Amino acid sequence: MITELNQLEFDKVKHLTDSCRNIEVRAVVSGLNPGRVYVDDATNITAALIWIQGHSGFQLIGDSKSVPFRNELRGWMKKHIEPELLHLHMQSVEIGVSDGDWEGVIHHMSGSREVAGGIQHVFIPSSVKGWINTISQPSCSSPYSSQYENVRVLSIEEALLEEKTLSQLSFLKDKISHFWTTAEDFLKYGFGYIAVHNDDIASVCLSAFVADEMHAIDIETIEVYRRRNYGALVVRAYAEECKSRGVHPYWDCSPSNTGSIRLAKSIGLSMDFNYNVYWYDLIK
Repeated sequence: MITELNQLEFDKVKHLTDSCRNIEVRAVVSGLNPGRVYVDDATNITAALIWIQGHSGFQLIGDSKSVPFRNELRGWMKKHIEPELLHLHMQSVEIGVSDGDWEGVIHHMSGSREVAGGIQHVFIPSSVKGWINTISQPSCSSPYSSQYENVRVLSIEEALLEEKTLSQLSFLKDKISHFWTTAEDFLKYGFGYIAVHNDDIASVCLSAFVADEMHAIDIETIEVYRRRNYGALVVRAYAEECKSRGVHPYWDCSPSNTGSIRLAKSIGLSMDFNYNVYWYDLIK
């Protein structure tokens, strides 16, 4: 029978997550990042459905032939999960899978609703030793060039989160709270940088998920500041911090996001693997 685990029981699925290449799954199960865990049979766990809050989506792991998931997941979704997603004003369900033949389970989950799919790329350092040396310079190499006048790149620290002079501070705080249970957890386990133009936060790059020595990157530039290379500034600062801390960046993006791919390659990352993503509308 499908069951939701409480957080103190998440270690019951470690035999499924330890080999999972998607670090977001391991980050949730370790308790560092918020999420929920649903298992096929609490007495004999062979498969799990992981809710990853930071992605606003799910990941299926374990045995794709799990009988409870193949037979009962649709009813569980309809009764227990979909009402909560609708309460969060979500319009669709997104499910990632990195291995196994899960299509039958996903079509069962969706009921009669149409399922669409695609792939995601994951980039990591191509060579752990010395990867940072491959970082390329932004097209304007100096933050003091005319393009970057009045721009500062700042580390996200506790004092900065209380800085009243910065506009768009709520944008930064909301982003942290989306990925982390508390700002204190982010400051303890993650790190990040912002680019500030005058007193406006223009771009953010931070640790979205943490598992072992890997930090999954989230980067976003405020729309009015896009296509000005602010993202390159914060990504480079973040990558240099990775080197000083001895951790490795993990970069997840869609194949169509050419700008994101270009930024990943600019700090010496190479595509490591792809995984499949499926989605269906909540309201038929």
